[in-house]
Amino acid sequence: MESAHTSETASRPITPAGATASVPPERTARRSRWRRHLFVAAALIFVFGLIFHRQWLPLLVYPLLAPSVSPPHAVDVVWIRSSDGHSLPTEDAIPQAAAILLQNPDAVVIFTEGWPSRLVELGVIPPMVEVLRSALKDYGIPPERVIELKPTQIGLWYEAQAVADYLERHPNSHAVFFVEEFGGRSASLVLRSAMGDAIYRRITLVGVPHPLFSEQNWWRCRAGIKGAMVGYLYLFYSVIEPRPVVAPQPLSLDDFDRLIPECPESQRKSVP
Repeated sequence: MESAHTSETASRPITPAGATASVPPERTARRSRWRRHLFVAAALIFVFGLIFHRQWLPLLVYPLLAPSVSPPHAVDVVWIRSSDGHSLPTEDAIPQAAAILLQNPDAVVIFTEGWPSRLVELGVIPPMVEVLRSALKDYGIPPERVIELKPTQIGLWYEAQAVADYLERHPNSHAVFFVEEFGGRSASLVLRSAMGDAIYRRITLVGVPHPLFSEQNWWRCRAGIKGAMVGYLYLFYSVIEPRPVVAPQPLSLDDFDRLIPECPESQRKSVP
């Protein structure tokens, strides 16, 4: 006597080798309905995203931003850095720093430089510390209130250590650090790693927007899109490794000239 399982197996049609089983019409209709629903949902999301892009696109760069806060009244140290050696953060940082210095006659500006500029070394443009002193002089700030700190190595991590050493020598001082808007979060991670929590709590980060874009319109220009991409790269790197594994070493003009290969024709002429 055959079992029920054997009879059911025997009653199923045998599909020849190399042939595909036929799909029931109900399943095919169900799949087509799901595809239409997915297409309609994707089209609606695209349309609503296009209409309300001003509301959700600023949220994409929110993880990059420095906290938008006003400098506290107890600030007596203003930290301004030049990341490339030939430009300051933005023009907005100068009047804000001047306002703090005018409000507190004992306040000073600390200037650090991230990377030396070839234009400065060649004498094409003046050093950024002199540009900063000249800009603050227009507000009535004497040049001696701008202090330049020169860390042992290049990079924000080492600059933060130099500022931390200064604040340790002045235990009652509180500083404000003007940082680029899209680099605020990554800068905060680097500062906390280099300074420690005790010194880091005495620093207020203030984000200054780029002159060409901000969080409200960064997608309208190429510089804004590039700034957002670079900001996320710096953020990911700061999360993984806030302290540089190998400190970058700048080349002097003599080192740079030695690394340039000589022209083959000049080498042939030098051979007697």
